[in-house]
Amino acid sequence: MRTLGLLMLMIFGVTAWSQVDEEKENKTAFSLKEAQEYALTHAFSNRDRELEFEKAKRTINETRAIGLPQVSAGLDFTYNAQIGKTAIPSESFPGMAPGDIFYLPMGVTYSNIGNLNVNQLIFDGSYFVALQASKVVKEGARLDVQRSEIEIRRDVAQAYYGVLVTEETIEIIKENVESLQKNFKETRALYDNGFVEEQDVDQLELLVTGLENTLDRSERQLILAKMLLNFNMGRYIETEIELTDKTEELMVSEETVQESAFKLDANVNFKYVQAVERGAQLSVKNEMWKYAPTISGFVRHGQSNYTNDFDQTFDFNHYWIPNTAIGASLKWDLFTGLRRNAVTQKAKLDLEQATLARMQTANQLTMQYEQAKSDYEYAFDNYNTTKRNVELSKRIRDKTRIKYQEGISSSLDLTQVENQYFEIQQNYLQALQQLLNAKENLDAAIGQP
Repeated sequence: MRTLGLLMLMIFGVTAWSQVDEEKENKTAFSLKEAQEYALTHAFSNRDRELEFEKAKRTINETRAIGLPQVSAGLDFTYNAQIGKTAIPSESFPGMAPGDIFYLPMGVTYSNIGNLNVNQLIFDGSYFVALQASKVVKEGARLDVQRSEIEIRRDVAQAYYGVLVTEETIEIIKENVESLQKNFKETRALYDNGFVEEQDVDQLELLVTGLENTLDRSERQLILAKMLLNFNMGRYIETEIELTDKTEELMVSEETVQESAFKLDANVNFKYVQAVERGAQLSVKNEMWKYAPTISGFVRHGQSNYTNDFDQTFDFNHYWIPNTAIGASLKWDLFTGLRRNAVTQKAKLDLEQATLARMQTANQLTMQYEQAKSDYEYAFDNYNTTKRNVELSKRIRDKTRIKYQEGISSSLDLTQVENQYFEIQQNYLQALQQLLNAKENLDAAIGQP
């Protein structure tokens, strides 16, 4: 009963865990953080980098195996359908006439030779360098995964912001359309009663129609923006998705961003080129070690069986001739036609290129950070400016509407301020998206996972 209870508990646990995974796969509502975490697991590019990292770990095990004992065994079975003979002069046998040749069979019909070989590498400078190099390869693959994660977080965040801003754009347009449609109906009623001119009605109708077209285009853009977000997350592009965060919840103050200082040694891209340079250094070291000899030891044991009777071929009661050898071998390539020197010089040139790449990358990363920082500071100031402009434009629009209703302002004046208000609203949303994207670019330029 206890065993049955444990089995049922295990089944329940596995089922519950699979249900959690299924719910995660079928999830449609995401915060920004949830979307980024989902992408780190499902995004195509990151999955490929993680596979490369796993391959790098296997490479280390593969390299280590070279220094472990290598054991092999074999068995040769031979059926001599026609046994060879050796010609022997008759003088070798007493009583035979001189000048004759006697043909003596040499061998038996069946033979078995079994062997067991054990080889152990004792000294090889290249092997120890290869162990170090495989660790560098693993580190490079790990850093490549981190670089991919930074890019994925940025791409998902910017796509997320694109959806949020487009949704806000649609809400603003709907609000303006609803307000203008109300004014349009009131103005048409006034025109029908002869209080305003037809031009006033036409002006408002043009404004409403233009906003309705803009609304239709924005709704289409929202579909594309959600497709892009799904794609960056590693989901089917037409999957339904809902965003739970709002733009005001994602805003970051300028002071908060300044706390994330740029440190070159902590930047994952710089660490990656450092790993490449270490790999080039080890490549030179490996070529230099090839000038040294290699030493390996071996143990060889064999058993041989010879018989003319097939029934005794695999009879272990029959005599098997043993042979055992223990020894060591030294291999030293003293001259390789100058090829080794050419390969060594080439490896040194690769190292020089890797060093130059590291120095160049250091300057590029510093410049990218300064540019990203400058872009963010400008975006922050531009956002605050456009935000104030929206408030000013709204006051102007509201006052002009009151004047228009009182007959003080014309329909042309109203159209101009309505267009101005909508344009400034659009500028505000663009500045908001620019600020959010600039913040993600700054984080990516800092380059810390």
